[in-house]
Amino acid sequence: MVRVLRKVLPNENIVYLADRVSFPYGTKTHDELKENILSRINWLKKKYNPKLILIASNTPSIQALDEIKPLVTTPLIGVYPPVEKAAAVTNTKFIGILATKGTVESPEIDRFILKKNLPKVIKFIKIDASNLVSLVEPGTFQQDKKTTEEVIKKTLNLVLELNPNIDVMTLSSTHLPFLKDYLERLYPNTTFLDPAEDVSQEIKKFLKEKNLLNNTKGKLSIITTVDKKRNLTIDGLKEILLKLDLQTEVSEVNII
Repeated sequence: MVRVLRKVLPNENIVYLADRVSFPYGTKTHDELKENILSRINWLKKKYNPKLILIASNTPSIQALDEIKPLVTTPLIGVYPPVEKAAAVTNTKFIGILATKGTVESPEIDRFILKKNLPKVIKFIKIDASNLVSLVEPGTFQQDKKTTEEVIKKTLNLVLELNPNIDVMTLSSTHLPFLKDYLERLYPNTTFLDPAEDVSQEIKKFLKEKNLLNNTKGKLSIITTVDKKRNLTIDGLKEILLKLDLQTEVSEVNII
């Protein structure tokens, strides 16, 4: 997401909070999720006073963002499954939504799809991709390709055996695009959609309409919370960033 944002909005100053302490979102209750995201928004507002905050995760965007927006003054934009684009791309009318356990089991995801008023002939198969998401944060997808492929195949082979008509899948966790190369190689007949470009364009449109676009080159600041007990450290994050061609200057922060 950060790479695409910088490409679309090179003049904006971006603060990227990698909140590793809060990982994973998909196992949190609705109230825990809401409280967690709200505390992070309030911290960012106090520390940086941003003109906009992107909630760069499908799980809180779908489950809690509508409830949070009235509680804060900073404009918020979320990340959602690109179901409309998927509906336009699919030939078979069968679409898989790869997301966390919390998202696929939430009533909010069903309401979200329903509000899009898509043709009823299109079938959405919700897939718990929590095991795939867990490959990303600790860097397993970079360090252990064999395990990564085994986990992906264990998760998706059965799904595709039961639903062989799926020809499009949405990467509905912002961790999943890190696995896109694996997914496209293992399942060449399936189209995998990353919403990053659409979200970046939405942000650009918002800033332009509000006359908030910067006209000088922006900078990227990366901050992170850490969880040493789970080995979610700055060094681990730096390794991931290095292989993504992002800067590796990272500052540790503590959000209470």
